[in-house]
Amino acid sequence: MYNLRYHIASLVAVFIALSVGLLLGTVVAERGMITDQTGELVADLQARFDEISAQNAELEAGLARDRAFAEAAVIPLTAGQLEGRNIAIVASTGRVDGVSAVADAISSAGGTSFTVTLEQTALGLYETEPEGLAGLLQLQGVDIAAPGPALEQQVSDALVAEWRAGADQPYTQLLSSAGRLSIESSASTATVDAVVVMGSDEGGCDPFALALGKSMRATGGVALGAEATPAEGGCASVCAAEGLSAVDHMSTAQGRFSLVWILAGRAEGYFGIGTGAETFYPPLAP
Repeated sequence: MYNLRYHIASLVAVFIALSVGLLLGTVVAERGMITDQTGELVADLQARFDEISAQNAELEAGLARDRAFAEAAVIPLTAGQLEGRNIAIVASTGRVDGVSAVADAISSAGGTSFTVTLEQTALGLYETEPEGLAGLLQLQGVDIAAPGPALEQQVSDALVAEWRAGADQPYTQLLSSAGRLSIESSASTATVDAVVVMGSDEGGCDPFALALGKSMRATGGVALGAEATPAEGGCASVCAAEGLSAVDHMSTAQGRFSLVWILAGRAEGYFGIGTGAETFYPPLAP
């Protein structure tokens, strides 16, 4: 009996060992398969990553070539388009990105520009105090409207009329001496053909600058809003909403081309990448 029990126990132990061995072997095999599959997946992902990286490098090289071509093409495309034209760049105090780009684009196209800086919001034309601008104008014997939008439009029309005539400029001199605006000396004798409205990052589009643009357009001149990059409440979007032309990507060659085309009277509309922009740049054909 003892031997029989011993043999039975031995057989049970063997079967248990075989079962454990089969189980362990299955686990090891499955883990090996998972490891192999994981390796294949990593290899596939690496190959796809390398492919995407190569495509990105090719796209970046293409974009660099396109930018270089645009930069090289914008000067001959715009050369002479603004010959003999004088353009006022109206800007607010504070940081105004894009003024140099506008001036350079005008100069490259054969035009002349000067900067008019509004030293106070709306020139202070909404002030009612005697020491305010409205009071100063009254002391000078100027027949003015009540402080507010009507006065703003009156002064804007008067300034643009002076600039368009290029003769005596009593309004311009008065506002300059009162510290409400600063203007380059070249504007004192120039006949202004266009106004480019620009605003600061903090204040957006100054209402008086917008009024100047409207007054310029009303006299048959050209007016547009411009900025280096599109901004909510910036001059480009505000001027476009008021029916003026606009360019919101002066930091690009296409933006400078759009600016010159508008100033030359060859295009109208809102060009750029901001909400509401019609196209990136106007057609090259007349």
